[in-house]
Order: sequence, then structure tokens, then C-alpha cells
Amino acid sequence: MIFKRRGSNQDRKGTSTVELAVCLPVLALIVFGTLQASSMYFLRQALVQSAYETVREVVKPDGSQAIALQRGRQTLAFRDVVGERVTFDPPNVENLDPGTPVTVTVTADGDVNSIIPFGVFKGRTVSASATMNKE
Repeated sequence: MIFKRRGSNQDRKGTSTVELAVCLPVLALIVFGTLQASSMYFLRQALVQSAYETVREVVKPDGSQAIALQRGRQTLAFRDVVGERVTFDPPNVENLDPGTPVTVTVTADGDVNSIIPFGVFKGRTVSASATMNKE
């Protein structure tokens, strides 16, 4: 027994094209948004690691800010982060008494460290800080 379909494929000929035209921009937005968010998360983690390494180096009894900056910038260079700014609080760490808290803040622009030059993170600045007591 042979069954015949009622209707023809002529009625559904453009449906796939319309579905693609509607869904493709949404899928592209999800993919590029995920890439951008992942890039900013990676940048934040790199800044956290750099702040930790910098403050760990500067609070040593014989630590200096120049060596600490070098260590922090090496950490960021290894992760291809550019345009960073490192600040110390208090500014002159080398002459502090033991037990004094020292905070290092590392900041970088999201624009130059992003893989996509547009998106919701355009113009944002990402920063991280770490605090330790002077030894």
C-alpha cells in the first residue's frame, strides 16, 4: 500500500530560510558575547595573579618596589596583557614598619586586551587588588 502526502513541499519551501534569518543573529550574539565575557574573565584572573605576585614580593623584609613591579609585569607579559597600571598603597612601601598592610592594585583597559573590538565591555577598565602585611 502506498501512502500519499497531502499537500506539497511548495508550502514549506521558504520556512528554513526564514528560520535561519531569525536565529542566526541570535546565535552569533551568543557566541561573540561568550567569547568577550571569557576574554574579560581571563583578563581579570591575570590581574589578580599579577597583584598577588607583586604584593608578595614587596612585603618581604628585603623586598623592593622595583623588583615587585618587574615580577608583576612578567606575570602579565606571560599572559599577553598590555597597558597595565600598578599602584601601591601606601606609595612608599620600602620604609614601612612590619605588620603594616600593603595593597597593590593592578588595572588594565578592556579595549586593548579584548579579542573582539566591540561589545558590552568596550571602554571598561578591569582591576584587581591584593593586600598583605609587611614582614
